[in-house]
Amino acid sequence: MQWKEQAQDRFSDTKDARKWSAIYTGAQPNVEALSFRARRDFSVDYIHAQAPTGACIVDLGCGAGPVLVKLDARQYQLIGMDYSTDMLQLARANLGAQAQQVFLIQGECEQIPLPSGSVDIVVCLGVISYAESIENALHEISRILKPDGQAIVTYRNFYNDVFMDPALLVKTIAGFMLGQRPTPANTIGRSIPRAEVIAQIAKTHLHIIDETQIGFGTLRFNKKIISDGKLAAHCNRLIHWLLSTLKLKKLYRAMADIHIIVLKKELAV
Repeated sequence: MQWKEQAQDRFSDTKDARKWSAIYTGAQPNVEALSFRARRDFSVDYIHAQAPTGACIVDLGCGAGPVLVKLDARQYQLIGMDYSTDMLQLARANLGAQAQQVFLIQGECEQIPLPSGSVDIVVCLGVISYAESIENALHEISRILKPDGQAIVTYRNFYNDVFMDPALLVKTIAGFMLGQRPTPANTIGRSIPRAEVIAQIAKTHLHIIDETQIGFGTLRFNKKIISDGKLAAHCNRLIHWLLSTLKLKKLYRAMADIHIIVLKKELAV
């Protein structure tokens, strides 16, 4: 199955489209849902703090519209783009009456169907993990942004999989001792090492103005989930408290599940 077909299949109504929508609305969220809601809230709060009235806000990979439903279409020009028509249908339904004022389009982040220099803020939550080329996706984000425009980009951290899985951590440490480094799989929905994201950003006209992390994900052993509920949530809080108290910022960043990077486009391009 080709990359684009995998993306369509992953978020189709017959697969996971409704599951992805429910992550933001379920009454008993697991640790993944809590982290996804936190990244949504970060994005919405950032837009409210930074975007002037009338600003053009584009949500790339908008899914069922969890960010768009939190924004006022009377205050901003809102555009939601997704590769899956099923996700766009859910977004339209979730937007309700506001759907008439939000422009929903089908497209992919490596070929965004919007004019260059037309967008004030881009929201791109987890989408680069589904792009065949992260570099191309970031170049497209840079292209559509106005000079001094900003982008909120998030991704799942590759090394979180290692730190939160004792069996995999031991294997990885043993590999390092033998001169072997873990290699991320180039598959759709992949977790990404921070160094790779930073390297791809450096190839664009974007630069980092803020960076933060959210959550530590599920508890796993030998790549199998042990807990994604209360036990995992308790461990997430404990790890956050311990690393924050000890001010171990680099270890926190290395272990965290979701990384958020805020980018700004250079004024003169």
